[in-house]
Order: sequence, then C-alpha cells, then structure tokens
Amino acid sequence: MLAMDPVDATQEEAMYRLTPPAVYVSDRAMADARSAARVGRMLAALGCEERAIPFTDTDIPEMIRAQGWETARRRQGTHAGHRDPALVFTTIRFDDRPDPKRFLEECPPGTPPSLVHQLLGYGGRTVHRENPKHDRVCRCRYQFETIFGCPHGCCYCTGGQVSIIYVNLEELIERQIAPTLAGNPRQNVFMFNSALSDTLSFEPEYGLTQLMAELCAATEDRYYLIHTKSANVDFLRNIDHRGHTILLWSLTSPTVSRVVEPGSGTTEERIEAMGKCADAGYPVRVKFKPIVPVRGWREEAEAMVDALLARVRPDNIGLCTIAWMPLAELRDCIDFSLMDPEFVCAMEDAEARMRGVHTGPIPPEMRARVYQFYLDAIRARDREVPVFLCTESPELWQEFAPRLGMSPGDYVCACGPQTTPGARRIAELWEPESVA
Repeated sequence: MLAMDPVDATQEEAMYRLTPPAVYVSDRAMADARSAARVGRMLAALGCEERAIPFTDTDIPEMIRAQGWETARRRQGTHAGHRDPALVFTTIRFDDRPDPKRFLEECPPGTPPSLVHQLLGYGGRTVHRENPKHDRVCRCRYQFETIFGCPHGCCYCTGGQVSIIYVNLEELIERQIAPTLAGNPRQNVFMFNSALSDTLSFEPEYGLTQLMAELCAATEDRYYLIHTKSANVDFLRNIDHRGHTILLWSLTSPTVSRVVEPGSGTTEERIEAMGKCADAGYPVRVKFKPIVPVRGWREEAEAMVDALLARVRPDNIGLCTIAWMPLAELRDCIDFSLMDPEFVCAMEDAEARMRGVHTGPIPPEMRARVYQFYLDAIRARDREVPVFLCTESPELWQEFAPRLGMSPGDYVCACGPQTTPGARRIAELWEPESVA
C-alpha cells in the first residue's frame, strides 16, 4: 500500500490567499451596507483593496473581452496550467433581471450564455431535477447558488478563470432561503454552491457558512450542507451549529488530488479536515468522487480508505467514477499518461457505445469493477456504514442494490434533500415544485 503523507494540524486557515489577475466590484454590490462590508472584508484578506475596478452591467461585454473570459467555462484541464481565478463581486437579482441576450450580442464570439447570466446576477434558488435523457439516479431538490467559479482548478471542471461572488446574502436569506425552508417542510437538507464552486474557499470572510449554520441551528429539522474539496475548516470550530450543518467531502486519491485537482486540499488534508469537523460535532459525509482510474488506483484506494476510516466514521459514503463527458473530451482535460492502460483500452473499445451516455466514458462493466473494489475495501473496515452509488445508471443500481442494501427508491444520499444525519432509509420520496 502507498503511505499517506502527514498533515500539519497546527496551521490555522482562513480564506484562500488568492492572487487574482483582476478584481471587479459592481455598483450594486456597494449599494447595500452589508454587501459592501462583505466585499471590504474579502478584499482586505486578499490585499486587493487598491486593485478593485468598479463596473456596471453595461461594462460586462468589455470585461469579458479584456480578460478573455469567452473561454472561462471550458474544462480547466484544457487551459495552459492552473492559475487563480479573477474575482467579480456583485449581487443576485430578484425582480429586475435584464435580458441576457442583449448583452450576449455585444460579447466576443464563443462567450457562454451561462457566464453572462452569472455576471448579470442570475443566481440564488434553483430546482435540481434529473433529465430522463441523462439516465442516472439522483435526488431532486431545491438548492442555492451564490458563487460561480472556483480556485481549485480541477481539470474536469468548467468553473475556471473567473469566480463570480454574490454578496447580498442577507437579502437572499430574507427573500428566498427563509421562505423556502418554511414552505417546504419535507426538504430537510439544503445544499449551496455545488455547481461551479466551493464555499469554504472564501470563508470565513464571505460569511455564508456562519449565516446558514445559525439559521438552521435555530430549527428543529433543517440542515445546511457544505459540499467541499477544501481543508479550510478551522473557523468552523467557532460556530454554534448544534449539529445542523453537514460537511460533505468529495474525496479523491493522492495522485488525483495533487495532479488533477491542483488547487484543492490533498487527500491527506481533506481527511484531517473531516476529523477536525467530526471532533467539533459536525456530521461528516464522503463521496469518493470522481474516482479516476490512474495507474496504481487500487493501491491508492486501499490506503485512502484505511486513512479515512481510521480518522472518522462517516454518516454515509458515495461512489462515483469520472463521467459527464465523451472520451475525446476527457483526453483533452486529463493527461492520459496518468491513466491505467486497462481502462484506457476499455474506454477506447467502448467509445461508440458510450457516446452521449452521461455516465461515460468508462463503460459500465469497468465502473462496476471499480465500485466492487471500493465496496470490498470499505466493508473490510466497516460493515455498517451506508454506501450508495452517486449519479449512476439504473442498470448498475439494479446490479448493486442487493450488495448495498438500498435501492433507488429508498437509498440515503450524501447530498439528498431528505437525508438527515443518521438516516438509513428514505421512507417516501419528495420532489420540489418548479421555480420560475
């Protein structure tokens, strides 16, 4: 087995010390005293107060052109090396959302419409629904997005080059979050910033975690869920969470955490961060996600499972291989010299079969082999912890349900809207209504 590197547990951590190539602050962000104070805290932590450039909506096309952001939402492994993102501080809009098409017409060719939406303030509450065409098993839920863009630089992610940070959090809580919690008693767990970012990268100066932890701590059965790859958790010891804030880590093997996810916490750092949070009374969950079959993946998996379960007892554990793209796209963003040759051959042989399949490009028979290896490693160390498949196909769920002791109709999920701490089954599934 591979040895796991030691972690310096004495290091105090706060907001990532980024060196953004550009910093922009919108007029809307400075119009509210609470939002302006948040911007001030974050800029001061970065030492960027003098570099901040004010902007209005009409400046957005020129900002994209000047910074080359028309490529900002490509998979980050296609860029020439990892670098910290530019930062844009602005606000979520609720009632006065301008038409993005007008702005997009003025942007450089190739600018993704999603980027224009994000810069204009189209964030906040969304409904996560699974598209039947994706042919995968996942839970529907209300969730909230307040940041788009991440400093972790994961090669497979499309959240690079620019982080758009909404700072009117108090207004969001008042207008959307509190009413959503009150009006949907069957959703107990609420996840934030799971699309293109990682909240802990910007804490504690950002302040979302403090606000949400205190909001949920005052309830009987509502929970704030943080989905992260970060080890920036020391500030969490000072929050009165009362067990109503859940920490969920995506955990990857040492090679993947260092090479494929170059700005994230390493395997060892994430496990130590989990231990700190468990020691502070936080419920802790884990997804082995994405499992990238690099050379030596079995040995790395054994060592990782050993280190994890020696440090913390997770509430549940999920399994998910690298997916979400065709083989050619995976080649473009990850160095295939890292990959296990057996899996490379299998993906090449199955390329035509897996084209357009959301769970590709690894064919199902190879994914099943990976899941069985991880399941055996976990069960050799813990016979009881719930293990589930994350965003997997109905076919693999049917194969693994007897081994997992759960089915798509009742499984507990690390980010599931009804999976409260300690849950072992979901009695009756709930789905949110649509949100305009």
